[in-house]
Amino acid sequence: MIWRLTYTSAERGPTGRSGFQFVGMTPGTPSGVVGAVTPYMAYRPPPGAPSAPGPDELVGFPTALTYGRADGYTVLAHCRYTGRDYSGRYGNFLGQAVVATPEEMEGLRPIEFWDSPLWDSPLQDPPLGDSPGSDGPAPEDAAPAVLAPGTAFDPDSLLDRLGGDRAHDRLAAILDAVATVVDAGHGRVVLVAEDTEAVARWIAAVSYSLPAELAADLSFTTYAADLETAPHVIVGTVPSACPEGGFRLDEPFSPNGARPGRFARVITDCWRTGDLDGIDAVGELISETPAPVRDPGGPGRPAGGEVPAPEDTAARSSRSPGRPPDGGVSAPGTAAARNPGPPDQVAAGGVPAPETAAARNPGPPHLPPAGGVSAPEDAARDARRPGRAADGRGSALDGAAALLALCRGDTSVSPGEQSVCARLIRARGVPGWVWPSLRPTLSAVGFDLASALADAIPEAAERCVRLALTDPDVRPRLPRIRLRDGLPEDFRAAMTEAPDLRTLAGLVELAVRVGGAVDAECVAAAAAACARRGDGDVAAAVEATPPLWRKALVHGLVSGLEASPPAVRRAMLTPEACAALGDQDWTLAPRTGGLVLSARADRLTATAALVELEPHGLPDIEDLLGALWAEAPTVPECRWLVERLGPVMRRFAVLRALPRRVFDGVPLDAAEGLRLARLIHDRLPTLAGAARTVLTFERALRAGSEEDVARFLATLRRGEPLHERALAGVARVFAGRSPAARARVLAAAPDGVRDGLLGPWLAAGLDRRGRVDLAEVGARLAEAGVTVAALDAWADGLGRFARRQVESALTDRDPRLAAAWRRARRGA
Repeated sequence: MIWRLTYTSAERGPTGRSGFQFVGMTPGTPSGVVGAVTPYMAYRPPPGAPSAPGPDELVGFPTALTYGRADGYTVLAHCRYTGRDYSGRYGNFLGQAVVATPEEMEGLRPIEFWDSPLWDSPLQDPPLGDSPGSDGPAPEDAAPAVLAPGTAFDPDSLLDRLGGDRAHDRLAAILDAVATVVDAGHGRVVLVAEDTEAVARWIAAVSYSLPAELAADLSFTTYAADLETAPHVIVGTVPSACPEGGFRLDEPFSPNGARPGRFARVITDCWRTGDLDGIDAVGELISETPAPVRDPGGPGRPAGGEVPAPEDTAARSSRSPGRPPDGGVSAPGTAAARNPGPPDQVAAGGVPAPETAAARNPGPPHLPPAGGVSAPEDAARDARRPGRAADGRGSALDGAAALLALCRGDTSVSPGEQSVCARLIRARGVPGWVWPSLRPTLSAVGFDLASALADAIPEAAERCVRLALTDPDVRPRLPRIRLRDGLPEDFRAAMTEAPDLRTLAGLVELAVRVGGAVDAECVAAAAAACARRGDGDVAAAVEATPPLWRKALVHGLVSGLEASPPAVRRAMLTPEACAALGDQDWTLAPRTGGLVLSARADRLTATAALVELEPHGLPDIEDLLGALWAEAPTVPECRWLVERLGPVMRRFAVLRALPRRVFDGVPLDAAEGLRLARLIHDRLPTLAGAARTVLTFERALRAGSEEDVARFLATLRRGEPLHERALAGVARVFAGRSPAARARVLAAAPDGVRDGLLGPWLAAGLDRRGRVDLAEVGARLAEAGVTVAALDAWADGLGRFARRQVESALTDRDPRLAAAWRRARRGA
């Protein structure tokens, strides 16, 4: 629905009162529409204007065409000074308004109403009794209001007018200022000229430069006498109202030194070259309903394999730049929050309008500085406007313009600008014209933009993979990509030239992520090259490689390690690396296999594997076995080796020593030791020296008589393993038996055995009873005619007092033995 309203000072209005009031409006105009329009009905002559102008002077007063949004409506207000009112007082003006819904204004630039015929036919004199703003239905015979834009401004005429001296430089500066305000969500741009038509023309140039949605959201006024209270994005005024600052349209353009932003530069270039399609392209990128690339057969291509080109110029000439065909741009949201206040309200004659600007705009913006853009306000504004990136980190206007520049062959687009392009494409989609234009400059596309285009354009997906190929840091941000034509040609070269195993694993993982087929032989060869040089962490590389390709990687690692220098091989084969390599056929790589096997926690299976590997050229097996068995084996371990390896143990010095070393930490009378000794004696008789000693010890302890004990001990030979331990063990047992039994075993034993038994007895700290027992043993041996030098030396070494004690105690036991002991001492 469209409503028209007329406002002026009348002697008697529709309600019968006099003064400023609505004197005409579309029948049935809702009160909400009247409330939205009222703040716009204001006009104040410029400072210094004639206070009592004549007819010729009235023509020179500026016309104020104001546009904004309020309460969900779009409001166009046209105010011009008329001089005297009904009473003859100066200060009257004629205000007209056209109010429509955003849908009604769709596809139109508000500035097109600058010379609308609507302003030449004001509505007046509604039937008395109809109060303005009544919500009753309109009469059935009332003609509906119709939007009728003017013809003063269109793209073609603006192209001609922008051909003047430095006009394009001025346009770039104004566009940059407007884009800054739009991006920030607050501020204003001031245009200063004596002729408000010049202001309107530059507003038209800005409006046609912006996407349709932004142009519909761009509030402006072609004239305001008081800049402090003007809440619009673009504010036009005259020099007398703005002595300094703003864009001085009547003066030669003088840049302030700051280079305009990307959006302003690109759009200005489009105007300079007459590239209206380029302006449309930027608008399509900003639009919330873009025409994405679609391909029924796969991402990024339509049926037939060609991306449709942009519409031709003839089709575009039927509409303004950026205006969607057939009303295709969705209606933007209300701008009430961004345009909270109306224009000026107080008439020059001092007659107040029904509602003042202060009531609706309590916080006027600051006066703009010389650059034309007002100082930023602290109040936060709505950031989710079409001109801004969704996250507020960059201007979508600049992003869209940067993408167009890139498509036009401008390779100076920075990575930061490309990141804004990428966010814009992810939020809006990919228009169909992008890829045909971007194809020649694809090599200048960075990762962020390539990843945003990857879903729609296969070539961009390949570009994305190429960039990830050379920069591992971007791989975590790689989108889900499935390459249609396989891996890029330089993928194989990258793997072949991988500087280390970590890089190689990353390349394989990248290939798998993008659905590329990796050559297993290439993976193996690259891994072998890294291993030969010692470049990389084996365990980390195996873990990082996708499971499907670990076999190829490990195969290459084993091959390379086998060919590497010994120092390199040992350095790379850490315990973690050995565990990561797992079980392999080490007969093809015995040097590597030997180190891997010797690093296993289970030294039994490692020993067996090393023994099996030895015939295949394993060097230094003794060193490897020695490292495994640096700690003596346990009885169960030795039993396992004897049962598993048997006679093979005789081939290796380290293994030959194990049947002896195992008994070093086992009591000679332990049951498990005896069982192992029997096994060794039966299976490995040539290695059974220690085992025979253990078995002899066991027989001696089980012997029925002292003579048998002596006989078993006599079979022990000096130098055999455990010889001294066995004698000492028997001596400890007999130390608890009677002196008679000890004497009998010594009498029956050869000299070597006697010394072995006596040694522990004599070394023990003897008390009185112990001395008497040894003396009795000596006495009995003396009676039997057996001389034991060590025992006699001990007895002779006793002191006089100790000797008397011994004799006394022996006499108490057996006087005969005491006499024999004394004779032995005298004989000595």
